[in-house]
Amino acid sequence: RLQIFEFLAMPAPAPQMTAFSVLAAVLTARSALAAVPIATFDGAQGTTWPWEPVNDPVMGGQSKSTFKVDSANNLGVWDGEVKIVPFLHAPGFCNLQAPGLGKKEQFPDVTGTDGFVARLKAEHGGLTHFNVMIMTKGARHLSKEGVYNANINLTSKMKDHFVPWSAFSCSWRGQPVTWCPELTTQLAQVDSVGFGTAFPGSAGKFHVEVESMSADKAPRRMTAGDSIDLATFDGKAPHTWHSENDPVMGGQSSSKFTVADGYGVYSGTCRIVPALAAPGFTIAMTESSILGHFPDASSMDGLVLGLRNTGGNISSYKLAFCDSRLNLYRCQFGTFKADFEIPPSSDFQEVFVPWAKFSDKWSATTGERTAENPPKASSLKSITQLQIWTEGVLGDFELQLKYVRAAKAPSANILFVV
Repeated sequence: RLQIFEFLAMPAPAPQMTAFSVLAAVLTARSALAAVPIATFDGAQGTTWPWEPVNDPVMGGQSKSTFKVDSANNLGVWDGEVKIVPFLHAPGFCNLQAPGLGKKEQFPDVTGTDGFVARLKAEHGGLTHFNVMIMTKGARHLSKEGVYNANINLTSKMKDHFVPWSAFSCSWRGQPVTWCPELTTQLAQVDSVGFGTAFPGSAGKFHVEVESMSADKAPRRMTAGDSIDLATFDGKAPHTWHSENDPVMGGQSSSKFTVADGYGVYSGTCRIVPALAAPGFTIAMTESSILGHFPDASSMDGLVLGLRNTGGNISSYKLAFCDSRLNLYRCQFGTFKADFEIPPSSDFQEVFVPWAKFSDKWSATTGERTAENPPKASSLKSITQLQIWTEGVLGDFELQLKYVRAAKAPSANILFVV
């Protein structure tokens, strides 16, 4: 189970507090935000480690990677390319480890935390499937050393990726093993950490920037009382979805929207508009705004999508809604629109987009925001249509959509596996 989130800042204590109340606030904050730093690239003592790339040596493996520290931005930069192993006719792998292959360090004790947090991003267009690796003193059997692994899917935006300890499984040389103790019993004995390209995975280049690694408590998930169904495919909030394609100046993009197995499938191809020499667009939308009716969403903090990205190369989309019933022009060129990213995954995930990210001021040519203008309560009380756009991107896509909900903000901006 993968969860992606960004921490919220803790408010400062009120100016007139007793020493006891200040101490209580500090202890409460520590309990609520029990992050334990593991690795950084800022030179801090206790979290700065030597890192080494480890490339696939098996049967003539040709994958290679390099690592350097960007001191100006306090980042670790990992570049490389996974290549096909000729003998196996399958992709090899690249790893990045601290302190290095066959080397050990005493990492901080993370007992009492719920999972691992990695703050990093991957360059758009490169590999996005990676794994987190942890080795401990107790995960040994005779001469073998087990590695605890968990998958993560990266985006092109710097984010915190939370992976619960329960998501890790132990392996030796890529094969699952049963002799490793439960990872939660090993949290005081971590002696090596790292990242790897997904295995088995895909061949291709990658560029990953790592800001930090830590362990923390799990963020709070939203509950039923925190959300309002706007559109679902289980009969609770039914709507009629369809797709439309770019008609301008010979636009050649194509898409379709179908419904199966309790979710909607939005798929297609964004192509270059010859007259503009730029990508066109497609839109998946609910029924006409003249007919559309949605609950009042003004008591909520944003929209939540339950979906998964199952095909193509596109991972950047736009979520939009219209607040007009009769002005059809506004429902195409004046909607409240916000960007979101959804990495490829075999699991359904939740993406929360706060109202502050939406604006009805954007370019009809590029789809880019031209001014900040988030919706007011009056607009959130009169939603008439929901939309998902592919715009300003080129390639194939397939999204499977379970629901759109208005929701309270979670304890952090979270992308949950559901």
